[in-house]
Amino acid sequence: MKLEVGTHCPFHIEEGVMIDFVEDQWLILIKDAVWQDEEIKAFRRNPGRLAFLPLDTVVFFTVNIDDVLETSDLPFVIQESESADAILAQTGMPVTLALISSQDEVLALRQLTLGNAESSQVKEQLKRILDAGYEAEVSNHQIDKTQARYQPYELEEKALFTAAF
Repeated sequence: MKLEVGTHCPFHIEEGVMIDFVEDQWLILIKDAVWQDEEIKAFRRNPGRLAFLPLDTVVFFTVNIDDVLETSDLPFVIQESESADAILAQTGMPVTLALISSQDEVLALRQLTLGNAESSQVKEQLKRILDAGYEAEVSNHQIDKTQARYQPYELEEKALFTAAF
């Protein structure tokens, strides 16, 4: 699955930011009702950061793009993913970020690939969580508690690693 600027995004999401692992890549969709031309230009060229924070039953990614997106937290529960085996088998970890219009059009794309060390850390932590078993209530409670206690930028400060893009 390859997203292309000017095409319809095959995933309909509500306004906001989401993360998933689809067809051997992390996909971060950022949807807003209105994107200004300045925001689209800034998305394409301004520095960004993707951070990774593992917790007991869930991992958090955070994403920030200067002048476009304040730090947003993206919880990911591997047990709820249809791609758990593919994630753990992945050698590299490509990440695609896309700006999505209210009509689900892809307006801009950014891509990065996590380095070997970062990819290994993500896989190790996700495997640890997967092997520990799963209780939806426990994971949901940890997400709710973490989001209530910390602002997204505070999660970024506690991250295991941060990748610039």
